Amino acid sequence: MTDTSHPDDARLIAYLDGALSVEERDKLAARLASDQPLLARLERIERGGRLIAPAFAALGADAPRARLEARLAAAIASDETRLVLERPRARSWSLPKWQPRLVAAALALFVLGGVVGMSLSGRVDRDAAVTEAAAEGWRQAVAEYWSLTTADTLALTPTPERAAAELQAASAKLGVDLSSVPDAFPGLSFRGAQLFDFHGRPLVQIAYLDPQHGPIAYCVIADPDQRERAPTTEELDGFTVVHWASGGQARLLIGRAPAERLQALAQKVTG
Repeated sequence: MTDTSHPDDARLIAYLDGALSVEERDKLAARLASDQPLLARLERIERGGRLIAPAFAALGADAPRARLEARLAAAIASDETRLVLERPRARSWSLPKWQPRLVAAALALFVLGGVVGMSLSGRVDRDAAVTEAAAEGWRQAVAEYWSLTTADTLALTPTPERAAAELQAASAKLGVDLSSVPDAFPGLSFRGAQLFDFHGRPLVQIAYLDPQHGPIAYCVIADPDQRERAPTTEELDGFTVVHWASGGQARLLIGRAPAERLQALAQKVTG
């Protein structure tokens, strides 16, 4: 589950950089006009991802300030930086042909600007941002993996012996008793538990099949932040996600069911 890449990423990046031939660009533009998931992937790459801000801020906060401020002054004086600052970005189906050098200059300004901001807000705010970035990262990884799961994937119900063995292995790895999980959600059919690794942290994905809304997963991962967080609902890659944290574990429910359905299921294991 740690690999969240996409087979078209290299082509999408080349598209944004204006590095494709006219024929290749026209073909990809035609795909984007009819392929909403691919368009969403392109827009995520274009934005740079929501995780970039805290990651760059963390880097800048620990770097020598004098050296970074000198780089900032040099960047402001450069023609490339002026072009980035003065030219408004156009939003259209045909995206601007960014030059890699301009993207690098913009990112340099972003990093250096983060240094000044973080020096004012302090290390506590920086650590909170990095923690939230890590939390969002595991949810994103789950969503991208779960997008490959269909009702056919979960067609078979594990035998009681196999289900017990899977839950015992997952419980031992997490240090949390998951033996009652198969019966935790009325109306859902338990379809097994799988143990993954997310950046060195054990991640358990427990699969269910909802007769009306299809695959639903209940996921649990060790939470280094160790804070209690109330259930929060979000939309992620076309999925409804309800996530919370308790007892040193971060947890989520994910599926294509309505928010009200997943919120009601979350209450079964958060009360």
